[in-house]
Amino acid sequence: MGRIITALDIGTSTIHTIVAERRKRGEGLRILGVGVSPSLGVRRGAIVDIEEAGAAIRRSVDDAERASSASIKQVWLAVGGAAVSVASSRGVVAVSRADGEISPEDVKRAVTAAQSFLPRQPNREVIHMIPRDFKVDNESGVKDPVGMHGVRLEVDTLIIECASPFLKNISKTLEHVGLSVEDFVFSPLATAEVVLTKRQKELGVMLLDIGGGTASFIVFEEGVPMQAGVLPVGGGHITNDIAIGFRTHIDVAEAIKLAYGSCLPRETPKRENIRLADFVEGESAIYSRRELAEIIEARMGDVFELLHRELKKINRIQLLPAGVVMVGGSSLLPGLVDLAKREMRLPIERGVLQEFSAVVDD
Repeated sequence: MGRIITALDIGTSTIHTIVAERRKRGEGLRILGVGVSPSLGVRRGAIVDIEEAGAAIRRSVDDAERASSASIKQVWLAVGGAAVSVASSRGVVAVSRADGEISPEDVKRAVTAAQSFLPRQPNREVIHMIPRDFKVDNESGVKDPVGMHGVRLEVDTLIIECASPFLKNISKTLEHVGLSVEDFVFSPLATAEVVLTKRQKELGVMLLDIGGGTASFIVFEEGVPMQAGVLPVGGGHITNDIAIGFRTHIDVAEAIKLAYGSCLPRETPKRENIRLADFVEGESAIYSRRELAEIIEARMGDVFELLHRELKKINRIQLLPAGVVMVGGSSLLPGLVDLAKREMRLPIERGVLQEFSAVVDD
């Protein structure tokens, strides 16, 4: 059996624990078990109550232990939300060997140089330094420069940072329930390991995770992360919009969204109505399902507009052959795939965690 690893994702709405076996290189991951629990003591993915959050995390981990027959002590902690920021930086170094052959140490120095060029911000920690592209002298587009010959090595990196207090609070919460952090990983990067195939990453694909408080994404091309980010819009914002538009409570708005929600107002019958009395006693207001769909379409349209801008930064508008793979609770909204196709003009599909015992491509 290969090495057993555990990933923990603390979201605004739910906490997921995934236990997997990392097989030989190129054979990917084999999912052994999953645990899910409602998020408590968590707001927008950040810990606000250590006791409550710790108990909720413990429930998710216990479920994963039962499903996988594994004993979990350490976890890879998936981080996302507003605490995460993404930047790009370039580093340049002179090749150290006299014969001009580039060594792994030269690559490390170039990546370190890229980090040093990034303005340091207080209370931020780098969790990923991802080389996107290398340039050896005047030859660009190099993916692996080790063994090549040159005088000058340049690297273009994607840098993902997270707020230090955010990381410390989560680490302290895990310690409270007998767990420790093996390492931190950007949430979409972890999700990509168990949702995307190697072929999708090579062709060019975006993974979009629409959570309760935010939507996060990562773009792959030729197997390498090219762009990533966190958008300040999630399923909770849709619920808030419904509560305001229908003049009702948040919990009622969420129930209405789940029962009648759609992203396609033009395909929703105008005469179909929603009676608030069906959800809360004493209410008499009646709204049309089309009004509800218009509210949802407007908010999800904001998400796709922001994604369009992100793709423009890397000149990939309508240029991802494998399209967009959507995950997260809000990705299940009826009509969302069709709306995304219309707005993004790309192939769209919902991502699913590979079946237990199935191999997931690296």
